[in-house]
Parts: sequence; C-alpha cells; structure tokens
Amino acid sequence: MMIGSELIRKKNISNELNQNLIKKIFYKIDELTQEELSNILIFKEGFNWKSSLLPILKINFSLDEINNFYQRLTNLGDKFKLKEIMPPRLYSAHLNYYYGVVVEQAIREIKRKDIEKEKNIISEASFDYIDNEIFNFLYGKAKLKLWKEYALNFRLKSKSYYVPNKIYCNESDNFDYWLSKKRILICTRELNASLLSRGIKYLKGSGIYE
Repeated sequence: MMIGSELIRKKNISNELNQNLIKKIFYKIDELTQEELSNILIFKEGFNWKSSLLPILKINFSLDEINNFYQRLTNLGDKFKLKEIMPPRLYSAHLNYYYGVVVEQAIREIKRKDIEKEKNIISEASFDYIDNEIFNFLYGKAKLKLWKEYALNFRLKSKSYYVPNKIYCNESDNFDYWLSKKRILICTRELNASLLSRGIKYLKGSGIYE
C-alpha cells in the first residue's frame, strides 16, 4: 500500500509504539485527497485501520511488536476509543468497515451457531453444508455462486471473465463488505435490525467494540 512517501520514511515514525503514534499517522493519512484515500479503503468506503497501518509500522517495528500492540488495544475493550484519536473522515470510514465487515462476519457466526444448535451438528465435516445454508439464508445464494457474482462484477474489472476457485485472504474484506450490502437488500428491515443487534452483542461479548 502506498499512501505517500513522506508518511513512510523512518524519520516520521517514533521509536515508541503507542496510541499517540497511531494518532499522528491517522492525521497524516487524513491529509490525503478523497481520491487517494479511496484507494486504501474497502470498496472505497471502509477503513481497516489495522491492516492500513501495518506496512507503515513495519518500517520500525517487528510484526510481533505490532500484533502485541494491537492485542493490548483490544484488551482495553470499550476504554479504547478510536473516535478520540481518529479524524472524523477516517472514523466514519472505520464505522463503515466495522459494520460492513466485522459485524457481518459476526452475523454469520451467530447463524452458524443457530444452525448447529437447531440441527444438533457438531462435526467439522458439516462446515461447508452449514456455510451454504447460512449464505442462502442471508444472501440468497450459495457461497461460491456469490463469490462468482462478486468476482465477475468487481474483482478484476477488465479481466472479469476470470473467476478464481477460492477466496483469497486479501480480498475477503471486500467480499464481506459487498455481502453486507446484499443482505440489507435481501432481508426484511426487521430481520436486518435483529441480525445487527445480535451481531453487535456477540462482538461486545467477545471484547470487540467499534
């Protein structure tokens, strides 16, 4: 990810990895034009701040140091408030990511638990079967059919005729964000409200806050 050479020079990175440092980086990123910023956003809307900061922080810090720092922030729970260290434009994009990707993944996990409980399924061999049931319920199609639809329309643009047979990790956020928009259109308002509420509650119970 390139977001301006002035941002990733070593002289701009502190020797101490803390909230004050990432606040400075957030405000530096916020100096980008909207077009420049959209290039690092999920679907040009969602800001995955951890993955966006990773190549910048790796200039001066090891991956273990960065992951440990991220974990310490997570352990703070709702005491760690991104809104206090992130410019409004980035925070709005962060919320798009949180609700469009993080909550969406939680909603699927909740449905997985519902199905496993309802059908008394505990075997990992049933994973793909349950996966398709979840995707059909939330998005109207099996997972691979949805991946093909996404790939043909968004993934490779001019090379949209090519559909890989698996979902790559670095594309999963974009796929999830697209799926969240699809669910909102397919499911009723009442169901969407219920799923959103359960998703947020599930995340908070796991110590994950917006």
